[in-house]
Amino acid sequence: MRIVLLGKPGSGKGTQAAMLSEETGLPHLSSGAILRDEIREKTPFGMQIEKYVLRGEIGPQELITGVVFSYVERKGYASGFILDGFPRTIYQAEMLDEQYRPGRCLLVDVPDDLIIDRISSRLTCAGCGAIYHATFRPPARTGICDTCSEEIGQRPDDNAEAIRKRLEIYRGDVQPVIDRYRDADRLTVVDGTPAPAEVYKALKSVIPDS
Repeated sequence: MRIVLLGKPGSGKGTQAAMLSEETGLPHLSSGAILRDEIREKTPFGMQIEKYVLRGEIGPQELITGVVFSYVERKGYASGFILDGFPRTIYQAEMLDEQYRPGRCLLVDVPDDLIIDRISSRLTCAGCGAIYHATFRPPARTGICDTCSEEIGQRPDDNAEAIRKRLEIYRGDVQPVIDRYRDADRLTVVDGTPAPAEVYKALKSVIPDS
């Protein structure tokens, strides 16, 4: 099965994707992690992406699409995956439907005020990009990533003003994708405000054979 998991930054979709991946065996494909892997492995796509990353840019949507699709093929994940952070544009959604049409499109829905509260307390690993929360998901060792042992801390842009700007960008980019799936009756919305275990239970209930 191919699953697309959508949600605002800070909605918890990455945590939910990881939990679903562990139970279903489907690989969790985070677009951010894919880009970091490509750069670290110095693939042809990775070298192209690195130029944009060094300038603090995301890169053209066509390039990002090529990177994600190449990664899926290279790793042998075409038959099933959980996509987190992709697609972000109508173009990417159209290309995904052509190449790897998802069987489930899920939206973890969280209001802006709760997003701002969550991200303001978020801690990010400088090495692998793993995300923690000062209250709800602290690392085992203070200031150290459980996964790669690199230092973790708050990103400079994890403040209320910057978060509101990111939410506006999200709405401009991703809302049309959400509308596309909803209009085609392919979108399932799950309330992302309860505790992670409750959100996970709701997600599992709409995934066949979960």
